[in-house]
Amino acid sequence: MHSFVILEKENELGGTWRDNRYPGVAVDIPSSSYSFSFELNPKWSKVFAPGEEIQQYLHHCAEKYHIKQHIQYNADINSIVFNESDNTWTIHFKNGTQLISRFVISATGILNQPVTPDIKGISHFKGKMFHTARWDNEVELANKRVAIIGTGASSVQVVPSIASKVKNLQVYQRTPIWVSPKLDSKISQKYKTKFEQYPLYQRYFRFLSELFIEIATFSAVNNRTLPWMTKTAEQSCRYFVKKQVKDPELRKKLTPKYGYGCKRPAVSNEYLKTFNRDNVDLVTDGISEITEKGLRTADGVEHELDVIILATGFKTLELGNAPSFEVIGLEGTELGQFWHDNRYQAYYGVSVPKFPNYFLTYGPYTGGLNWFSMLEANLKFIIRSLNKARRNNKTYIEVKQAAHDKYFNYVLKRSLGTVFKNKACVEANSYYLDHHGDASSPAPFTPVMRWFKVRLSRLNAYQFRT
Repeated sequence: MHSFVILEKENELGGTWRDNRYPGVAVDIPSSSYSFSFELNPKWSKVFAPGEEIQQYLHHCAEKYHIKQHIQYNADINSIVFNESDNTWTIHFKNGTQLISRFVISATGILNQPVTPDIKGISHFKGKMFHTARWDNEVELANKRVAIIGTGASSVQVVPSIASKVKNLQVYQRTPIWVSPKLDSKISQKYKTKFEQYPLYQRYFRFLSELFIEIATFSAVNNRTLPWMTKTAEQSCRYFVKKQVKDPELRKKLTPKYGYGCKRPAVSNEYLKTFNRDNVDLVTDGISEITEKGLRTADGVEHELDVIILATGFKTLELGNAPSFEVIGLEGTELGQFWHDNRYQAYYGVSVPKFPNYFLTYGPYTGGLNWFSMLEANLKFIIRSLNKARRNNKTYIEVKQAAHDKYFNYVLKRSLGTVFKNKACVEANSYYLDHHGDASSPAPFTPVMRWFKVRLSRLNAYQFRT
């Protein structure tokens, strides 16, 4: 397939690894897994590669496989509309131009619209304020009074990276996060040379990390029948926080009350013990407002600050995200509104009835710990569908309503047994759960199960016609 264009709204490729340049940014699963299976990288500097290396890897892949020549940058989309007259999509850009395509694959991701918290007076602060995904490198943090709002994955990496530089660091926590040891280390030149000379040797290490991910996912999706697996992980994390944090009261505040796995857990050897520092404070009182000088907490105390860092995450399962533009299919149905009104759903996470010739790389019930394995699996299924249409000279592909509904009922039933639907997840504030109360982001099955599904499933769930 050579007639295609990749529409990128920014002026450079990379997505997450282009946007997130904060101190300490790194991948949270082993680098050997966080890469394409067909393009292993023997040059990773660490077991968990820093963000800059991931970005370099993506550029390497785009150049090696001649992808860059297909990318149209600064292509900010307003809407896409299906044309029933000729089975095409018209893409409407915000600058007023248009593009017509037979098929559209939506690969917009889910974590790309930063959330600015709805806090009273947020525009009043006279100091510097920015989101971790929009890090301001011109702001000097040395000897400054800094606050970071949020204790999710980004905060876990930022906090230990800046704690030694700042005068004082206040970490504002609404919900604590489960933290496990990070089995990280530098990869010596000896191993890099072996990986380059003997690719199978590196594949062995990839197999080990994939096996770990498989076990972790298995425990999450089978929580109802095998609750001891997540309980074991929970106890391990409790021991870790006890080992890392000296103050028993602080330990208690840093230990989640929700079950392990309800939110994506973090890995770090430095985050928890950073709270032992004299210049780092954990603040669990709610923020009542942001003032010109800093933050006022619910107890009425105003904390004077020079810099406020927002580690407040991204829009996820909300109307207007993933994708962030309107997708108008048959009968004028808009995809985001359909999901908002009727629950998030998609056949195999890639196709929705009334949206012919339109595919998703990250649809409902398809997420997992490893983004790359999800992408490869979903693209495998999409490309199988496109190849069948091409072989049979068909110009219209749409999933049948009956097949879609059967699959949707299947994933709903499967998700009931996952950790995400556990009562222990009520206090987690997890982005895995949508406003319908469904755990519609993560797949309710393991990566290996998905690997077989996309390769062995028949395509008779689709109607192919001209």
